[in-house]
Amino acid sequence: MTERGFNTGYWTHPFVQVIPKDGKLLYLYLWSNDHCNQAGLYEITPATISFETGIPIDDIPELFENIKAKVVWYPDSNLVWVKNFIKRQSKSPKFLAAAAKCLISIHHNGAIKELMDYNLQKYSISIPYQYYIDMVSILTRAPVSGSGSGSGSDKKMGVVKGEGKNTPRSEEIRPSESETEESLSEGDRRIISAWRSVKGFSLPVEEAAELVARLRTEFADVDILAESKAWAARKISEPLKAHQRPSSQIWTWMRRAREYDRQKPYRQRKQERGPAPTQLLEE
Repeated sequence: MTERGFNTGYWTHPFVQVIPKDGKLLYLYLWSNDHCNQAGLYEITPATISFETGIPIDDIPELFENIKAKVVWYPDSNLVWVKNFIKRQSKSPKFLAAAAKCLISIHHNGAIKELMDYNLQKYSISIPYQYYIDMVSILTRAPVSGSGSGSGSDKKMGVVKGEGKNTPRSEEIRPSESETEESLSEGDRRIISAWRSVKGFSLPVEEAAELVARLRTEFADVDILAESKAWAARKISEPLKAHQRPSSQIWTWMRRAREYDRQKPYRQRKQERGPAPTQLLEE
């Protein structure tokens, strides 16, 4: 059973206060039920919702309409997307990887795109979905040896036994550097390109991509590309040494950039950033 924290301010939030009592129950249920995955986009039927909550099944469509600002329902596909779910989780690289893997099982490209665009544009959270899609594609295209029997045959195929079917072991077949790089967004590639311009920067593409994802999550208020270029420029006069870890240097640089920005007068920061977007409820 998965354990999740609960914000007691839920009940007093203006959005929750104005929806009917069954709407309050439905909204809370969609965050906390056992069917919800790390992505917050999952399959569930109205019949299941009704059975587990006691809400009359005929009332469910109208209740979804009441909470549509926070939850997207795709009735034809029996899909629910809790929009702020990922924002309210740990957002560690491992969690984002788990969220990406959950999306692979969702057969609704439009919903997946909406989720990824929303998290990237609103919260600067980059989900490595394309990386895992490419990995599955590589596993699918991988040649399979003849139909031998015994553990030796299974080992060659890279499968795990014990769940009624052969399950690919993704750790045995990994995408190449070029395939990983092609799966990145243009913005991520430009950031990594800035890092690579520094003599001695040797992080593999996969690790660099994970670092970008971590930076976007931790430093959502920092211009990662601009600061990456600034860090690379500094390395011209202060070259990397053999014992130095570029990932640690970059992380420290972003932290100091944020601290420096926060020390600026409020009016200056407001002028540089422009008006803030309208905020929705974030439990």
